[in-house]
Amino acid sequence: MVGSLEGSDVASGRGHAAPATAELPPGGSGGDGWQDRVDGGPAEQATAPSSGSGPAESGTEASGSGGSGEPDWNDADGSRRSARPENGAVVIVYDDGPIEDYTQALPAHREFDVPAVSGVVTEWIGREDHLGTDWMTLSQLEELADAGWEIASHTTDHTAVGTAALRADAAPGDARLYPDHVRHGFHGGLTVEVADGDRIVRESVAGHGSDGDGAYVELEGTLGEAFPAGSALRYPPEQVRMTVAESKGELEALGFDVETFLAPYDVFDDYSRPFVAERYGGVVNARPGSPINDPEGFDPLRTRRDYFIEYTTPEAVRGRLDEVADRGALGVIGAHTFKPEVTTERIRETLGWIDERDIEVLTMREACETYADGR
Repeated sequence: MVGSLEGSDVASGRGHAAPATAELPPGGSGGDGWQDRVDGGPAEQATAPSSGSGPAESGTEASGSGGSGEPDWNDADGSRRSARPENGAVVIVYDDGPIEDYTQALPAHREFDVPAVSGVVTEWIGREDHLGTDWMTLSQLEELADAGWEIASHTTDHTAVGTAALRADAAPGDARLYPDHVRHGFHGGLTVEVADGDRIVRESVAGHGSDGDGAYVELEGTLGEAFPAGSALRYPPEQVRMTVAESKGELEALGFDVETFLAPYDVFDDYSRPFVAERYGGVVNARPGSPINDPEGFDPLRTRRDYFIEYTTPEAVRGRLDEVADRGALGVIGAHTFKPEVTTERIRETLGWIDERDIEVLTMREACETYADGR
């Protein structure tokens, strides 16, 4: 099924905003964290409490993009701008912005004349031989946009914006924390905070590793206080706000119209949602683990997404597409094109299944215009 393809006029140049605080140096390349992301599978949804130093405007989920008002997904009379496809719709999201989005995914999508979404890490644009691959240049991103693709923000340096929960108690002298995932240990030098209600301690990250007690995040110092299992490990509000805002600003300085956000490592929760809602109208992977979004009451800030090549089987994907078509639902599916199993042929095969079921292929922006109620 041919999607609605909209071109984009793209300007040249790239802007960089200054870090918000001197104590929060820019993140590194990811180091071993990249290997964990390649081999470890999607992160489970964080369940750590979000109390503490979240944004004061915790009710700002409808506060809009950069203070100018949230994207109005409906017409002035409240009606939807686009009719819902009878057989449902699918949004296809590719993570990180590697060259393979251009060399492997784009040719397949052109064959079917359908768009996709590329979630771009702004510090990786145009880099060569970085983390095992090359990364799309500005001209290649422009070509994607001209082909109807949507360019989404994936942060400045691929840092997690959500929380992790400590799975073991932490003593005052501990330098090792044992959370349910270690994404916050991938960027040495950044500041993290541990929060238990209103009680918060901050410390710099040294790295991450594993010992007899499991995977851990190593701190440069010690906590100085005891924290029970279940306490939240996260980046401070100013760090989350900075990386979320900077990535959007840098992409817009390049000329792209950016309204949607892709959370690194699929780590997104109630802590990160208000920060993202300040700048974006939708999050493509707010609730990972399932690709099916109910067409009634769809909330773009709570979108479900799952993978369609990695971590699954062709039989499971075809079953999910059947469900989309049968229910007239919105499916959001994704892939990392730098992974060896994500080939042009596998993408083409999936697009063929979508076409056979007469499912519409949309960008995330188009999906929000079609399915979002009252936003």
